[in-house]
Amino acid sequence: MDKKKGHPQRGISVYSYENLLGRTMTLEDCFQEMYDTGATCFELLTSYIDNYPNPSTEWIDKYWRLCEKYQLQPAELGHWAENHLHRGPGMSDDEMVEELKQDFRLANLLGFKTLRTKITCVNQICDPEPGWQSYIEKALPYAEKYDVRMQNEVHLPTTLHTPHIRDEYLDFIHRTKTCHFGFNIDFGTFQYRAAEGMEHMPWSFEDVTKPEEIVDFLPYSFSCHTKFTNVNENFEETTIPYKEVIQLMVDNGWSGNLLSEYEGPLRFSAEKSPENFAAAMEVIPEQIRRHQIMMRNLLGY
Repeated sequence: MDKKKGHPQRGISVYSYENLLGRTMTLEDCFQEMYDTGATCFELLTSYIDNYPNPSTEWIDKYWRLCEKYQLQPAELGHWAENHLHRGPGMSDDEMVEELKQDFRLANLLGFKTLRTKITCVNQICDPEPGWQSYIEKALPYAEKYDVRMQNEVHLPTTLHTPHIRDEYLDFIHRTKTCHFGFNIDFGTFQYRAAEGMEHMPWSFEDVTKPEEIVDFLPYSFSCHTKFTNVNENFEETTIPYKEVIQLMVDNGWSGNLLSEYEGPLRFSAEKSPENFAAAMEVIPEQIRRHQIMMRNLLGY
């Protein structure tokens, strides 16, 4: 019997508009842009929520009006599980669990089923600070209560075969038998060469995730960042093997959320000069639209 094909949802991370949000674009402008691309879902960061972690009733009502007006479903809330968030000594497990609980409640209130949970890292490849298992395990009952799934992001230069991903995180899932902790597989982990204008990035591309490695992680992934640096006029991202990765996801029955996340040259240089910012105002929305066209071409919808 043939395996049932997956049907991923096309979405966008509002983070892609970060250079413009609050300057030349409002949150509603972002929703309008996302709607116009044909995207059906979105990622929001907690830093975009007014008076986080306690938004007003007015803000929440406006948020839901935007979701309804632009026919966009909440997909993922980007948040942080960093035990040095308040500087100084690390937080206790109980303090960490309280921080996580407040985000679980907020995600539930705003309709998000997945969280991009950023655990404190100790190096460039994002090895987690020792002791993470303790507070994450203590938080699992609350994730279940609020019906959310924590997802640790895997992005360049981290790979799916980096030991802490393959061993620590995967072993934790198997040991606890949880469905409330998993992976946001950022497509940057498949990037095999530098994009034009980004040759300065401080890592090599000698060790990257191979497309076929994604298969073993799909059962533990519910939303992914479809990272991109540049989509050309033929609607192709030339540094990441999109076609192969998407095909593997669909063929293996994956039906999660694919969230466009732009991190091209202007994403990092827009603050450096008025000229760069002026270019970003044009290029960033255009790049996101091109990426959504590319995704539509690959998925067929």
